[in-house]
Amino acid sequence: MRYVSLKDIACRRSPSMTGPALPPAPEAAPLMRDARIEARMRDAREVEVALTLTASDLPAQAADALQGRLADRLEAALSREFGQLVAAYRARLEEQLAKGQDAALREALNRVRLQTGVLAGLPMADQAEACELLGLSLANPSATMRRKEQKGEILRFTLEGRARYPLFQFDAEAQRLHPAMSAILAERPAGWSDFRLLYWLTRPHRALGDATPAARLGRDPGAVLAAFRDAAEPADHG
Repeated sequence: MRYVSLKDIACRRSPSMTGPALPPAPEAAPLMRDARIEARMRDAREVEVALTLTASDLPAQAADALQGRLADRLEAALSREFGQLVAAYRARLEEQLAKGQDAALREALNRVRLQTGVLAGLPMADQAEACELLGLSLANPSATMRRKEQKGEILRFTLEGRARYPLFQFDAEAQRLHPAMSAILAERPAGWSDFRLLYWLTRPHRALGDATPAARLGRDPGAVLAAFRDAAEPADHG
């Protein structure tokens, strides 16, 4: 059994899987438990997740797993459980926030609320819709979009346990991302998170006549890129 923070997935290996098991981390309050997932809350910013896998959870061929089939299988099988985990985590945060005793918790939860509010107000595409907008095969939208995400070629968020992609980044007529968006993703400083980039793209900018960069990606890409490079320059130089 191996435990990590919420941003990672921890695996508790079954006897059929290789590698030694590690003892559970102490002093963590139970948060959620079912047949495959056990979650415990260590503090406001760390949730330990143990994922139990058996042979039935794995594809038949190891070679297929190495090509991404394992990730697809797990995403499909566990999306409901992880949605429940996130809901339980937020409920626990709300409960602790009501007690007013944890400044770090208040900061973390306020950040979550801000991000949720921003995301909820944006038109989004799901994985199948994103494939259609990009003219890609619909045979396996999850695997197709994951490859683009891993290459840093698209901006992706999770809403209610599902992958979602802001619509403003798509050039639907050309079945591609707006070239300016692709350039921004390629040039983004290492310190810019996805949400920080999203926030920049959706705030009005004086250099763009108080329009948002997202609204100008297709109409004035040069100005958007110039504004982005000006904003990113301090991060590039420390």
